Amino acid sequence: MTKLSYAPSTGKAVAVLYLARGADADHVASFRRFIRSYRTVPAGAEHKLFVIFKGFTDDRHLRSCHDLFADLDYVALHTADDSFDIGAYAEAIRQVPFDKICCLNTNSVVVAEGWLGKLAVNLDQPDVGIVGATGSFESLRLMDARFPHFPNPHIRSNAFMMAREVMLPIFSAFQIHEKKDAFLAESGEASISQQIFAKGLAGKIVGRDGRGYGTQWWPISQTFRQGTQGNLLVSDNVTRIYERLPWSAKAEISYRTWGGYLQREYAAGSMPSAVAPQPQAR
Repeated sequence: MTKLSYAPSTGKAVAVLYLARGADADHVASFRRFIRSYRTVPAGAEHKLFVIFKGFTDDRHLRSCHDLFADLDYVALHTADDSFDIGAYAEAIRQVPFDKICCLNTNSVVVAEGWLGKLAVNLDQPDVGIVGATGSFESLRLMDARFPHFPNPHIRSNAFMMAREVMLPIFSAFQIHEKKDAFLAESGEASISQQIFAKGLAGKIVGRDGRGYGTQWWPISQTFRQGTQGNLLVSDNVTRIYERLPWSAKAEISYRTWGGYLQREYAAGSMPSAVAPQPQAR
């Protein structure tokens, strides 16, 4: 990890952590998409950009990608490539003393003006522990019994924000050795979101409209795998794959993600108990 030489945060500043992974086959295109979006779409909040470089073959490869970010005002961090996104964030936040941390993965592209300010305003609401651009009810229980049954509400880790004091103990406890460990951190029975819910705090999806959607409203937020995803704040490779699907395939994957909760009457009435933010039974 790079030793940092900047002053710690004061006031309401946010640290934005962008994960630049050089081992991805299309990493240069991903970096350029993010850089273009970051440069042209106003963030709407005071912040400092940190770029986490990981997964590069050698120093020459790393320098060439450093050069892509040369026009941005950022601080470079370096981590090993053996603990996936969650492990890189866990290592980085120990070195970034800002009150709020916003994490964006390699495939993230900001698509709405004021994206960072909208996340920060919603995180500042009472009893909110995590906000993100997308969330899901999907369960991977067929892969492993440590994933809760459907519906399994969780904020996706492509673009999310947390208070550092809440985030640090949760992320420091994860042991990420393989891809399944990363999946468990995102949506397992002891996931980031489940730990937030267990504290009595809420998780909200934030749309480009600036609204923070509570769990019962996620399926009709017009964000992840819903309709045209017209309310997305930050896109990623998964949302872009969905965009290219024919409508029949979109309907199938939407149902897999949201099930019957896509029906509007759920949001019109009381929250189904299965979707209420509460600890999962062990």
